[in-house]
Amino acid sequence: MTPKQRAAYELKQAGHSFRNIAKKLGISKSTAYINYTRAMRYLDTDPGVQDAMGKSGLNDISKVHSGWIKTDEASLYFVNPKEEPVEALEGTIERIKERMQGITPLPPIEAPTEADIDLLTIYPIADAHIGMRAIEAEAGQEYNIDIAAERIRRSIDGLVDASPASQKAIILDVGDLTHADDTNYVTPRSKHPLDMSATQYESIDVAIEVLSASIFAALRKHQEVFVRILRGNHNENSYIAVMFALHERFKENPRVTIEKTPADFFVHDFGKCMFAAHHGDKAKADRLVMHMAHEWPEVWGRTKWRYYFLGHFHHTRVQDVGGVQVEQLRAATSRDKYAATHGYVGSPQLQAITYHKDNGERSRVKINF
Repeated sequence: MTPKQRAAYELKQAGHSFRNIAKKLGISKSTAYINYTRAMRYLDTDPGVQDAMGKSGLNDISKVHSGWIKTDEASLYFVNPKEEPVEALEGTIERIKERMQGITPLPPIEAPTEADIDLLTIYPIADAHIGMRAIEAEAGQEYNIDIAAERIRRSIDGLVDASPASQKAIILDVGDLTHADDTNYVTPRSKHPLDMSATQYESIDVAIEVLSASIFAALRKHQEVFVRILRGNHNENSYIAVMFALHERFKENPRVTIEKTPADFFVHDFGKCMFAAHHGDKAKADRLVMHMAHEWPEVWGRTKWRYYFLGHFHHTRVQDVGGVQVEQLRAATSRDKYAATHGYVGSPQLQAITYHKDNGERSRVKINF
């Protein structure tokens, strides 16, 4: 690797941000990231290729795309992976963190005077796909960014009003809050084209405002509001922007907790109740339940009522698996053209579920669309 690449790598390993690395080396932040990434590519390169580069006098991995390595025993052809474009190398999480730090925190909101400390209410939001476009002629129902925003705002308002005044509320997004992950407007892994009703900027902006409104609604009824945003297969990275924005917006409010973590799994306990959630795209229910028991044995051991929430498939299914009620949630979104033409069915729905700390589920309120 080159001296600048080695310097960027060593500074990053020492814990410096790319902004600090850029200042120390007298380069731009993007160049600092590129140098670090090229150093990592060099270290991940096969030792034989490294040796051949050294013998030829090359030390910059970006200059070596492919070639032959010849020895007395064999001749081998190698191809190095293509370098990602600069805009993909700036570091998604770091860019989001830096841009969110300028958000002005909202002032504290007066707490309700009465709340039942024995109750907890969960407001799960599954697969809202904000930014998606569907038209009635193709999908059977209209859906766009305005419909999505109005649907979630009005529904959470109604669900809060109809739910008991539990001391604590959890707003739980189980993934795919937004329809796209970036401006390519394809699914991140399969690269399936997405029908969009708004830009990525507009989708994330509306997602932040919708969840902010949901938090305000919950604060009217509940003394504590806990918020968790999970990754989905449509928004594998962009969910982080929503999470950091909400954290900055509500960080001065002692009654609101935004759980800021990139973990795929949500786990929470309340008295004898244990709750878990995952988007549901990477494992089936039985495996997720075994993982739940293995990873959180202390919580598992002291609880009696255990619940697991999943999204991803857009239709409802409830099953008992190894002492856990696994609930696949209905999506908040309507079908798109792809789902309609492939015969997928499912009615959009949002709900609120209230639990007693000793006796498990107490009541439900549902809103169908």
